[in-house]
Amino acid sequence: MAGSSGDTLTFHPDFCYEDGSIILLVNSPTETAFKVHKGLLSQYSSVFKDMTSLSLTNDSGLLVYGSESELPVVRLRQDDAVGLSSVLKAIYDNRFFDRLLPKVLTDQGEGAYLSMLSAMMPVARKYDFSSVLDGCADALCRVAPTYLPKLTERLGALRALPASSSAARSTNILTALHLADASSLYDLLPSLFYQISAFLSPEEIYDLPNTSLSWKDKTRCILGVTELRSEQDEELHVLHVQFPVGDCTKHALTDEGVWMRPHKWTQLSSKLRRTKRVMVFEKVEFEKDAPLGVVQCRDCTLRYEEEYVKNQWRVWGALPKVFRLAKSWEGLAQGRVE
Repeated sequence: MAGSSGDTLTFHPDFCYEDGSIILLVNSPTETAFKVHKGLLSQYSSVFKDMTSLSLTNDSGLLVYGSESELPVVRLRQDDAVGLSSVLKAIYDNRFFDRLLPKVLTDQGEGAYLSMLSAMMPVARKYDFSSVLDGCADALCRVAPTYLPKLTERLGALRALPASSSAARSTNILTALHLADASSLYDLLPSLFYQISAFLSPEEIYDLPNTSLSWKDKTRCILGVTELRSEQDEELHVLHVQFPVGDCTKHALTDEGVWMRPHKWTQLSSKLRRTKRVMVFEKVEFEKDAPLGVVQCRDCTLRYEEEYVKNQWRVWGALPKVFRLAKSWEGLAQGRVE
């Protein structure tokens, strides 16, 4: 397969099959033709299946003109070459999403990744390429996890990015939010609202352009931050309620050289309470708190870790309600968005 041009058409270099049976023509950014297989389009798109079942004549309004080989030429108005080529790559290569989309994203890679999804999802939705849309939704889940351990993993990766990447990080999260909202992928919204709340202060959220985040969504995030901080305090309260376990006699040595019982040690709790960051779902290494001066026996550590994780799951279950999206995850999945 190689790119070529006829008297009037310039073909996309990746889509000029010699045995192609239909030509798709787009005008943006420049007029570009795609010589592809009508049967494959019909297999993946109900719209093209119905379209190609019609008699493609000038009277149908679909045929622009006949090519040299008398193939039907269908003009796809308002579509662009980047989006169409990405959709075609997905139907010609069933490993497209696994092979071409990164599993571990850098800030630069994630931006390119989301730009491609932004171009291809409207085309896939418009022409009902359902399997491509499903692939796009699965790909978007890598940015907006719908499972708590995956979100915890993503938060850790985002925290590890350099400070210089903070603007790109916020842009990527907001882009993913727009894509999920436009495609009615409501179950992705809680994760994305949480990411906004975790990396932007209420003041920064308020100052975002309305084109980036609507007033309604700003309100969701700011109210969510308040509630999540309250949940965070409750989560950290376990420090005082659960320690020590049973007859634990393990003592902790403070930075001042004073030995005391673990339940008397409040530096970790007070430090986390003072933070303005929302960090309810962040992973805490309970056995690696030596820099904070905490020494705990293993029974106490395991008990605290168990309670901490249990509380994280409780907050996760309430997340749609925290952001005023729906009363439950089940309601969100059914499209009952408030």
